[in-house]
Parts: sequence; structure tokens; C-alpha cells
Amino acid sequence: MKLYIVMLSVALFLTHGGTVTAQSFVEPVYTVRSVKDVFYGTAKRFDGGTDSLRMNIYLPTNDGAQSRPLVLWIHGGGFIQGSRADFNALAETWAKRGYTAVTISYRLGIHGNIFDPPFAFDEAELIRACFRGVQDIRGGLRFLMKNASVYGIDTSRVVIGGGSAGSIVALHAAFFDQKDALPAATGSISDVVRLNGTFKRPSLGSPEGDLHTDVPTPGIDVVLNIFGALLDLKYLDGAPFVPMYSYHQTDDPVVACGVNRAYHAVGLISTNYPYLSGTCAIDEELKRRSVPASERETYIHQGAAHDVHDPAGVDRAAAIFTSKRVSAPTSVLDSEVSSLRLEGRWTLIGIDGRHFGRDVEFGSDVPYADGVYIAVRDGSHRLIMLRGGAITAVR
Repeated sequence: MKLYIVMLSVALFLTHGGTVTAQSFVEPVYTVRSVKDVFYGTAKRFDGGTDSLRMNIYLPTNDGAQSRPLVLWIHGGGFIQGSRADFNALAETWAKRGYTAVTISYRLGIHGNIFDPPFAFDEAELIRACFRGVQDIRGGLRFLMKNASVYGIDTSRVVIGGGSAGSIVALHAAFFDQKDALPAATGSISDVVRLNGTFKRPSLGSPEGDLHTDVPTPGIDVVLNIFGALLDLKYLDGAPFVPMYSYHQTDDPVVACGVNRAYHAVGLISTNYPYLSGTCAIDEELKRRSVPASERETYIHQGAAHDVHDPAGVDRAAAIFTSKRVSAPTSVLDSEVSSLRLEGRWTLIGIDGRHFGRDVEFGSDVPYADGVYIAVRDGSHRLIMLRGGAITAVR
């Protein structure tokens, strides 16, 4: 009963006091509006044609926020099919959680050999398709940064994720940087020669692409990898690690959880596809590199499907992981900021459930993440804000 009263008083304070705002970003509690078919640019297709690139945007309508974290979802389909509409429901769910949520289209298509795709002309085709996707996603992100005020985006909190091919693109968009050498396949390479014609394969250019380059590409705060893979684990080198939530089935026949060619279970198709390092291989590499467990969460399911066995559960787990990296108080009135420090032992409860029921000895730095907490002792409670390990606000 005491805990209920504490939480109720905090809720009233947050709702009516207006001095501290925080959000769980887990429960889908808001109503949503959508803006669909938003044009963000054109780009040259694999066959020399031109694609018109668009996105669907979902926004909470009653969260009271002027800016929110952005989550950008990238659909799958083996780089030859699929649609941003495939992730409409997912984007809507994340908007209900308090995000500006976007599902985006990117260039699809590869050259086949004697047969049409999914048969590939050679290994270069998937590599080129991946990097065309990276160019489009980074261009789409820059478009959203330019229009942050229109769509209520906090440009300092950016999450990208995808499924299958979309996750492959997301992982490369998150980790490929200027220190990484571009694969030779992305340069000017030999023509594709088929019965229906000869097709040039010019250099793809920079992985940044050509769209909206008047603004910088934003940093990525979280990447959500749903049975995706990297072309090379070396892409994890260099830039700071991006926190990653991952899901994969052990015996996925399309994108191996370990290291294998795409479509490895279908020999006739897989021959002209490159090797990919899936989630199991990525997780082992992260352990080898001693990436802290707090920065990665991996769910390897014993199964043999290129699918998610528990969509609702995996989605919620991804939301919880992500919320810990985008949740932050947005404002505290100057009159509330104080150099006062609580003394003695208090039970510290995060308003999002973090460190629930932990006893903390105040009077020294508190080794917990910045955020808003409730300190409870002997039937009394204080709403506090931690910043840099110290209490910067008390109410």
C-alpha cells in the first residue's frame, strides 16, 4: 500500500507539476496519427532506372512532448521484395510507446544469373544491394533531422532496426564508418550480361549517398537486429559500439545465425551469395571484445525458421532494452535544483522500474544511470534526479 501511494504521488507530480517529465517508452499507451507516403528523395536503381523513395511516419498525439526519440524500421524481403507497409503495425506500436516511429522504403533489386532473383548473378549483387540500402537509410535519417521540428524528433535520440535484409542494412548503417574500407564490389565492376541485355555496374560512391548531404548523418543510439547479419565482423572496429538488441533462431535457413552464405539451406540459390556473419557470430565477437553485457542483449532461440517465434515477447524485450537508452528527464525547474544531498540509506526505485527496491547509501556518488528516481525511507519519500552520480534535484 505504501508503495502504491508513493507511485501515485509521483504520477501526480509528473502529470500535474510539470517540472520533471519522464517516459517509460515501453507501454503502448498513446493515441497515434500517421503521415504516409512522405517523399524523401530519388536514387538510381540497380538496373539504371530511378526509384522514388518514401516513408510512413507515426506520431503520438497525446504524449505532451514537443520532441521524442526517433525509431526507424527497415523492412526485409531479401533485397528483392517487401514494403515499408510491412512494418506499419510495428511502427504504430512504437509510436504508441512515445516515439516518432518511421517505416522506410529503400532501393530493392539485384541482377539474376540465368534465372531471375532470388538467384544472383554473383556475390557482388547482395553487397551492392546492402550498400544502396545504407545510402538510402542514411539519406532518410538526414531528411528526418532536417524536418525534426515538423515530426517532433529529438535528434539526439535515434534508434534504427529491421528484420532480415532490413536488419542487415540497419547493422551496416550503424557500424560502417569512414575507417572501414569499402568492399570492392561497391566500386565500378564488370558488367552483368544476360539474355535480356548488358547492364553496367558503376561505382556506388560514398556509403553516405547523395540525399540531404547538407546536414550531418545523426549518430545511432541503439540498433535492433532481428535475424540480420554483417558482411564482415571488422565493421565492429573503429567507432564507438552502438548498443544492440538481437534476436535469431539457431538454424535459420536463410540468414545463418553463425557464418554461412545467404540462403545456405538452398544450395542452388546460395552459390552466388556472399558469406554473412549472423547474430550468433556477432554475439561471440562482442564477447571476445569484452563489450559490456549492459550494452548488448541477445536472444538466441532454438528453432529452424527465418522468423520470430514470439513476436509480442521479442518486441517488448526490444522496447525495454531501448527504453533504458532513450529515457531521460527533459526538464527540471531551476527552483528545484539543489546542492542538497540525501544522507544515510534509502531504498531507490527508478520510475521505470530500474533498481527496484535497492538500498543505496547516500553521501557519496551513486553508481546508477542518470534519471528520475524515488528515494524511500521510514514511510517518507523524495523524488530525486541523479546526474553524474550526484543528486541535482530534490522534491
